[in-house]
Amino acid sequence: MALLQQDEITQAIRKALQDSGLEPPPSIVLNRIPFSGRWGWGSPVCFQMASAERKAGKKVQVNQRAQEIAELVCRRLRQGGSFSQVEAVKGYVNVFFDAGEVANQLVGSALDQLGDFGRGRPKGERVMVEYSQPNTHKAFHVGHLRNVCLGHSLSNILGFAGFEALTANYPGDIGLHVIKCLWCYLRFHKGREPDEHRGRWLGELYAQSDRLLGQAGAYRNQVLAFVRKVILEEPAGTPVRLELAQRYWQSLESALGDDSTSRELHTDLLAMVRQFFLDEPLDFNEIAHREVADWVWRLWNDLGGWLKELAQGLSEEDEAYQPLQDLLKEYESVGHRPEEWGYARELRQLFQRWEKRDSQLLTLWERTRQWSLDDFQRIYSELGVTFDLWFYESEVEDEGKEIVDEIIAKGISTDLRPSGPVLVEIDKQLGLSQPKYRTIVILRSDGTSLYSTKDLALAKRKFEEHHVDRSIYVVDVGQALYFQQVFKVLELWGFERAKKCHHLAYEIVRLPAGKMSSREGEVVFYDDFFAEALKRARQSVDDKRGDEQYSDLPDLDSEQRQEVARAVALGAVKYGMLAVDNNKQILFDFESALSFDGQTAPYIQYAHARCCRILEKAGGFLPQQADFTQVGLEIAEVNLLESMADFANQVQRAAREYKPLYIAVYLYQLAKRFNDFYRDCPVIRATEEVRQCRQALVAATRQTLSNGLRLLGIPAPEYM
Repeated sequence: MALLQQDEITQAIRKALQDSGLEPPPSIVLNRIPFSGRWGWGSPVCFQMASAERKAGKKVQVNQRAQEIAELVCRRLRQGGSFSQVEAVKGYVNVFFDAGEVANQLVGSALDQLGDFGRGRPKGERVMVEYSQPNTHKAFHVGHLRNVCLGHSLSNILGFAGFEALTANYPGDIGLHVIKCLWCYLRFHKGREPDEHRGRWLGELYAQSDRLLGQAGAYRNQVLAFVRKVILEEPAGTPVRLELAQRYWQSLESALGDDSTSRELHTDLLAMVRQFFLDEPLDFNEIAHREVADWVWRLWNDLGGWLKELAQGLSEEDEAYQPLQDLLKEYESVGHRPEEWGYARELRQLFQRWEKRDSQLLTLWERTRQWSLDDFQRIYSELGVTFDLWFYESEVEDEGKEIVDEIIAKGISTDLRPSGPVLVEIDKQLGLSQPKYRTIVILRSDGTSLYSTKDLALAKRKFEEHHVDRSIYVVDVGQALYFQQVFKVLELWGFERAKKCHHLAYEIVRLPAGKMSSREGEVVFYDDFFAEALKRARQSVDDKRGDEQYSDLPDLDSEQRQEVARAVALGAVKYGMLAVDNNKQILFDFESALSFDGQTAPYIQYAHARCCRILEKAGGFLPQQADFTQVGLEIAEVNLLESMADFANQVQRAAREYKPLYIAVYLYQLAKRFNDFYRDCPVIRATEEVRQCRQALVAATRQTLSNGLRLLGIPAPEYM
């Protein structure tokens, strides 16, 4: 008798229905039969079919008809000989296995197959899981960690379930964030880089550049607001207003000039003036000519002199005296910060050098990019993560632009260059009356690429160069609409395999306020986070040495304890990221994650270590002829066997639904049932026949725990 898995049992019931001339429903539900000492499954499928017949207008009594169908099914199932007993009870189809035979086969399979126990049959399908995708020139933080844990575990599960799983990383190695970091390096830190942790140091430079450019932007807005106030809000008709307006327009005319360059500038200046009068914000990053910013700065400097000059000839009795004094005070409070005013221009000039592929800048980019990649590799090594393929944004930029050209040629997009970007009005293209996909920009007005430009090319490369059947993108939930848009644009372009692209979204990670906060609490660096986890794990491991509850723990030297602490820290961090559904935020708490009790990795790891300890005490001998049909099975043993038998089903379920959560929950339940077994069923002190069986059951449990933890990327320590 072969041990059937749930999907095989449902197929047997489905065939029995068809052989009886009945059409089975799309899905057949199975439930464990909770009879002590018996191993079985029950299905309410006959009730489902009887109810459907009645709804279709047939005159049937549901309970009676369900029993009739159940008896037909059971008659067919008995002929197959796969089950020790088959029953039709009150409309339910109940199938039973001999518990002893099931135990022999299950434990025997686990000890024969070892690391392959629970592995699915080959599916003949290649699936790519793209995950991590950190930006170079930024620090690796806790937000990246959930992505890595989820992607790594999913790829492990898919491969174990029988798919050919390819793992891919797609670092963002170009873009404005890189230019910001390089600007900060060249402006403030050139030649002063540290000897180690250079990747993280680049992240700190990026944070510094973001802060400085933000301050400069705020200053520019103060200047613009004051200019607008003086020109527009000073009461019309007053001498001050008339004088300032005259000088303002003289400055504008002087800037415009007559040559061709100035004529180009004319459009930008008038656009800016129009923005002044419409009270719209100005963004100098969107203005092509730096002369605009220069002119505003000259106007700002001149304005202070004009105000002082106008104020000199006035006495306190003059109506304009106090308003002018107030304007002067406000002008002085905003102040002259020419360095900050120039930051935006410096950044824009550096971007222009990048677009022209300046050789010195490219050399610096390549050198600093490698610093980040080296840091990422160190972290991946610490997490036990490797990738089959590495894609880079810089590699698919040109390909993406070629695809955009094809999209334009097909009339799918709207090309507004040079005054606007290239965009795709997806809803309009699909003929949707209600907004769903909205509009996506696929190329900037100046012809530079966006994330979308490159993602179009990346999708094409994945399928055409690496021949994948499915492509899974592990990216946070904030990009949900974006990926819907990208996949739809690919479809509109004619890329049929876009339907095989799937965005696996996940929510963010939060930490309790005030813990390990960097950059004013906005980012928690991975290195700080893991160092804290390791410190707390070591303390937890040491504390267990004085706890009577863990009296079976072996003596360990300091080096061994540190090794265990690292395994516990990795387990706590990874399990904490995987034991919560993807669509829920994680509030990571060290106290809970590192607990040896409850649904945590240390609890599961300790169950594995306890299995190892029992086998060690038994002399490491694994019985070759353990026969469970010759001994009576306790409820705790049947429950443990039942959990082990469910491992392969949970692997398939997790692969099918892209949810490592199922394996995380399963392992906790398995560990819990093992601890119940450990409490109720002595191994070493049992009679010889019982001892052999229980020892084999412990070894099989250890293997199942080890295989499951491996799927989650969590170490399975032999001692704790």
